[in-house]
Amino acid sequence: MKWYTSEGDFSPIISCRVRLARNFEKYNFYSKLTQKEATEMIEEISKNLLGEKDINFRFINLSNKTDIESLGLVEHHKISLDLLKSREPKAVISSEDDSIHIMINEEDHVRIQCIAAGKNIQKSYTTADYVDDLIEKNLKYAFDEKLGYLTSCPSNIGTGMRASYMVHLPMLEKAGKLHSVITYLSRSGMTIRGIYGESSEPIGSIYQISNQCSLGRSEPEIINILENLTNQIVETELETLEKYVQKNRIFFEDHIYRAYGVLKNCRQIEIGEARNLLSILRLGVVSGTLKDNIKTSVYSIMMNIEYGNLKINTGNISDKEINEARATFIRKCLENSNL
Repeated sequence: MKWYTSEGDFSPIISCRVRLARNFEKYNFYSKLTQKEATEMIEEISKNLLGEKDINFRFINLSNKTDIESLGLVEHHKISLDLLKSREPKAVISSEDDSIHIMINEEDHVRIQCIAAGKNIQKSYTTADYVDDLIEKNLKYAFDEKLGYLTSCPSNIGTGMRASYMVHLPMLEKAGKLHSVITYLSRSGMTIRGIYGESSEPIGSIYQISNQCSLGRSEPEIINILENLTNQIVETELETLEKYVQKNRIFFEDHIYRAYGVLKNCRQIEIGEARNLLSILRLGVVSGTLKDNIKTSVYSIMMNIEYGNLKINTGNISDKEINEARATFIRKCLENSNL
């Protein structure tokens, strides 16, 4: 049984990602791509990457996956919701350590995404750029000297890059300040989205901060602006938290420990309540209230209690048993907590 893992919860910044959208000159764009072309394209990319010596890639044919297995990949952020809904044939090529996922036949021919824990966005960019070059060795991209990389969506034309940070912002959410954050970000060409990107909702106060467009700015410029804005937002989140705790320490600690008590002892729990309580628990870690007590990443727990992952990792139990299985998993994760 393999559960999703991450590096802990001591900062509002959970992870970072760099995604590159690319299309090949020799194939029709997605809207006109034939099944034969899609199959040939998948074979070409696979042949190009699976023999790579520096990175141990593995191929996942999504056409052979069940709906639950595909949903689990979305919940792990290995594929996007758009690829899940994309017509077949489709595939993803992933690195052994799950830091690289190359989605094939989504909105564009290829979406290279590289994820790293915490603030390592430069590492994500360097890795994505390296993989980009590997693919381009044998397949020519659709590129225009003035416009840059040509993509299905106009917002991706240019560098084709979408850089993002996954952040936990419960205090800004509670204080009703997220609308101001959205306005602030949009002035610099950035935006804030739900946990699974565009058109998705936040889960457990977790959001994605990313650039809106990639035309007219270089990759380093986009990353630099994103880093600066994210750091400012995180600083505001922590300042809001500090001021709140100073004024309401007993109430705040009671709130944290009540959430922990329910999670540590529940025998069944619905997904909405679990997400909310785990968000509170993570806030307890970030604030230092539970910093030395919780031994398992709270974000890891949050991802693994989602419907698809629970189904996969518990032998596809019935829907009637799902709330009990969720509670059991959470209790096991918190067994070694020093509380």
